[in-house]
Amino acid sequence: MKLWLALLMILTLCPRLPAEPLIVVDSVAILKAAQSSENPEGLLLKQVLAFYPDSYRTESLSRNRARAWIKTSGNACIPWLKKTAAREQEYLFTLPYMVEDALLLVMLKNSAWHPRLQAMQRAGQLSLHQLLQLPKGPLLGIELNRSYGEQLDLLLSQNRHSRALYTRTSSSEDMGSMLPMLERGFIDGLLEYQKVASRARLEFTYYRIQKAEPVNLVYFACSKGKQGEAVVAGLNQAIRKVSLLPEYQTLVLQGIAPAQQTGALAYWLDQLRSE
Repeated sequence: MKLWLALLMILTLCPRLPAEPLIVVDSVAILKAAQSSENPEGLLLKQVLAFYPDSYRTESLSRNRARAWIKTSGNACIPWLKKTAAREQEYLFTLPYMVEDALLLVMLKNSAWHPRLQAMQRAGQLSLHQLLQLPKGPLLGIELNRSYGEQLDLLLSQNRHSRALYTRTSSSEDMGSMLPMLERGFIDGLLEYQKVASRARLEFTYYRIQKAEPVNLVYFACSKGKQGEAVVAGLNQAIRKVSLLPEYQTLVLQGIAPAQQTGALAYWLDQLRSE
């Protein structure tokens, strides 16, 4: 009953505001994968865009160029981004249109590091800080233009000169762009969502990490300015409507561990009401 009351409240809060033609960037790879049942991100994005109250088109740009381009384009957005204080200085953010599970440390199943990592676990979690302090620890791959959550971002920034970190800026639109480096042995591990890593068709072992956010809200980041405000209003209207659909909620929860799904759904719907 509480869940349905929450959904009705979301619907009543859905304003009918004038929108603006929308350009969606850094999204071609996500939308191409929408046909796969193992890739709900594309299906969720398509459903939100289907409810958008104006026209939209996609623009194929590299990730770095896309993030710079939307700052001046006026009416463009990038999907599947986390909201951070630093990013809010540069972009407008919509309501969260989906949630992801906690980020995990991903290691190849045959990695020689497992005995050491298992010995370091406390209450089923690893301290990334301790891992980075090992004199000769595993080499972890990190994308500089990605947010891993406020606390992990701070930790990684504080250890950015660590020999245990291999950092790069990803220009690819593809999710899990560092997984090929793990497969080839260039790095020993990386931080990724389990559902994304599992698409690589490799055998992995996953470790939960201290300070990783248990549920990650996912947003559109959009151009600032009056056009951007109209785009965000239109997307928020679409997100509120599509969030009421049971099939959309099922897709949202597809990447969440079963034991966390009820809490994740309630948290997401609560954020739709409160933001």
